Amino acid sequence: MLVGSALSESETDLNDELEQEARWYVVQCQSHSEARAIFHLERQGYHVYCPRTEKIIRHARKATKALVPLFPRYLFLRLDPKRDRWHSIRGTRGVVRVISAGNLPQPVPRGVVETLQLEMNGAPESSTALLKVGQAVWIADGPFAGIVGVLQQLDEKGRVNVLLELLGRSVSVSLDSEDLAAVA
Repeated sequence: MLVGSALSESETDLNDELEQEARWYVVQCQSHSEARAIFHLERQGYHVYCPRTEKIIRHARKATKALVPLFPRYLFLRLDPKRDRWHSIRGTRGVVRVISAGNLPQPVPRGVVETLQLEMNGAPESSTALLKVGQAVWIADGPFAGIVGVLQQLDEKGRVNVLLELLGRSVSVSLDSEDLAAVA
């Protein structure tokens, strides 16, 4: 019985027990429909997790940062198949299917999603954190793609200066830090 907004001790124990039965499952979504699927699944009362990462999108010589799904077309959904009506998930807008083995949804191994949530919350967003001055770097994008150079300078705006050997001369070029990868 609810008193105000507090639960009695027996109801709290019951909720904890039910929460322990709930596991994470994988839901496949329609292409570019993760947000739609999340909206409709949450409206149905499900707990949904979609790990996202920051990505640089280049179009018409402009670069913009966008949050994109880490696993495109897939979401994690917390449910108890004995208690929840999981068959209705397949009819949810934006959802293709629940990943299953036979007729039962296949749970994600315990701890995987929780570890992913911890890693995503504490992960550095920028690749420049891994770069050091004097380090050999490989240029992944742009007019100098595929060339290895030496990192000379980093700045707070995401620009770097790289020393390249071109036509027998040392040339310093300024590039976007997202275009570089460290050479092992």
